[in-house]
Amino acid sequence: MLVHKKQEIPVCEQETALPTPKMVRKADKQLRAKCLMLVILAAVMAAVTTIQSAAIIQAGYDLVRVKSQVAKIEKENELLRLDIAKLKSPQRIEEYATKNLGMVVPKNAYFATTVMPESSHSQSTPVDSNDGIADKVLSAIKVHTVEASKGR
Repeated sequence: MLVHKKQEIPVCEQETALPTPKMVRKADKQLRAKCLMLVILAAVMAAVTTIQSAAIIQAGYDLVRVKSQVAKIEKENELLRLDIAKLKSPQRIEEYATKNLGMVVPKNAYFATTVMPESSHSQSTPVDSNDGIADKVLSAIKVHTVEASKGR
């Protein structure tokens, strides 16, 4: 077997040097103040953004609540309109009048109508300008005759 030779490694003696004084920088007060202001500004901006978001969300909830109230009131309004229509119906009024008020339905009903004579359509009668207002009114009444027609 082969034997390894011990190798000698030259060891350099390290020179002991004098410790170098480290340069300790004093804290830059202006830089610290600027950084602090930057952090405060970022915190304020974050708080404002959060408050705005909360206000927008609250407004959304309020809008949904108001819309549901509007829908509820519109339904109630439609029901009231339906009740009004039912109360205004002639059949209900007739029934109420006969049962509660003791009224009776008339057997015969008479309606008055005005009929223009045939001659007045074809030719109009000129009125003299010398006639007075009373004559004009009387002539107008004579032209229109009232007839009663039997209904129901």
